[in-house]
Amino acid sequence: MLLTLPKTESSLIQEILKFLDPSEKHQVWLVGGVIRDLLNDKKECYDIDLALNFNPFKAAREYARFTNSGVVILDDERHIIRVVRTLSNSKVYTFDLSEFRAENIDGDLQARDFTFNAIASPLFGNNIELLKEHKIELYDPLKGIKALENRLIEPCSNQLFIDDPLRIMRAFRFSALYESELSKEILNLIDKSKNLLLNISGERIRDELFKVLSVSNSNKFVKLLDESGIFRIILPELDVCHNVSQNEWHHLDVFDHSILALSKLETLVTLKPPFDWWSDILDYISEIISGSRNYLQLLKFGTMLHDIGKIPCKAIDKETGKISFHRHEVEGAMMIKDICERLKLSSKELNFLQIIIKNHMRPGIIIQQGINEKRLFRFFSECGRDGLAVCLMCLADRYSALGENVTDDELALFAAGIYQIMDEFFIQKSKPIIKPLLNGHEIMKEFDLKPGPIIKHLIEVLEEAQFAEEISTKEEAIFLLKKELFTIK
Repeated sequence: MLLTLPKTESSLIQEILKFLDPSEKHQVWLVGGVIRDLLNDKKECYDIDLALNFNPFKAAREYARFTNSGVVILDDERHIIRVVRTLSNSKVYTFDLSEFRAENIDGDLQARDFTFNAIASPLFGNNIELLKEHKIELYDPLKGIKALENRLIEPCSNQLFIDDPLRIMRAFRFSALYESELSKEILNLIDKSKNLLLNISGERIRDELFKVLSVSNSNKFVKLLDESGIFRIILPELDVCHNVSQNEWHHLDVFDHSILALSKLETLVTLKPPFDWWSDILDYISEIISGSRNYLQLLKFGTMLHDIGKIPCKAIDKETGKISFHRHEVEGAMMIKDICERLKLSSKELNFLQIIIKNHMRPGIIIQQGINEKRLFRFFSECGRDGLAVCLMCLADRYSALGENVTDDELALFAAGIYQIMDEFFIQKSKPIIKPLLNGHEIMKEFDLKPGPIIKHLIEVLEEAQFAEEISTKEEAIFLLKKELFTIK
């Protein structure tokens, strides 16, 4: 079978081959993702993998010097080296060159993970002439093309997870990215090998998990991760939410409710409500927060975990039998810290997750108490722009709690309230910044107070009153604080 390469990729491969000097004895093979992606109709491939039956270090360094490219050794022992080639149009291509993992190409392909990643093309002999026409001939001993066509993920060998347990997570990642099913053989091997993930670093598991969360219907693959027992290994705090019954407001246990909330969130962000600011919401959640992860991925992650605090907080009234989860949102915000440390998430990501988990019930409480300027000012003063993410999570949470007495009209009113709160953020944002009538130093001097939490509280009281236009002079500010201090004392 012949496959056509994009012209740029073909030219770059021909360029590096001049330094690798391939022949029957000096073999170079194109392998892996490039072929898989081109077979999936991808138009550009920036990561190019080459497998060779010799050590590529010397030739790769010479190529890097000639093209003024970056070069880094990925594995000195296994002879794997990377060349990063930047073109004049600023596009960046990466060559990963590795010596065969076995005596020949067949053994090398057998040692790879999944059959659709084990399709190769020889870049020597008569194939050099073929390459000049931007074409390659495919070599597919493990039937990877058929697996790709059938959208099925199949193992190259029974050793794939023993050789690298992270491939378990990669299987779910590829399942999500390519909408492919895991074969029965893969699922059986995962079941036997999943405990090996305990030996894999948190950041490597994190990267694969967040790639799953990058797809628009990640809830489907999150369920698959759960059914395969993976959360017992990587997110035990979520796994223990299974079979934890809830109160009359919920129709599902804590785990199923959390995954349904994720599904509802993914539906929400695809809607096009009639608000001028909706595009700003989509821009916000699309922003990168850390590494390659954006706010939406973190919001999905937080939605999965928003109720983990319910497990330690669950209480049952002895007389009525009613279930409560008092302060579970606060407990959950504390628990997420250990998870972030384990998965090596950044402090910025931790802060975001703590804000959305701790406050996920707050918009609902504001709606219940009555939406007013002061409550919303306080909410957005504390949560900032992330209050918008809190609102999205809160609405998804509400849509996932369908107890016996919940009606469609109630849900519609709740959704309207959430959108009203989000609308208020943009109204507040458009208003000019108000100069405080009194600063912290002036408050301490006026009332003979020492620095501490009380000063922060009094400043917030003034800010809210100023925003609501209840006060406009220093005299009014001092009078208000006198009343507040009297109430506190």
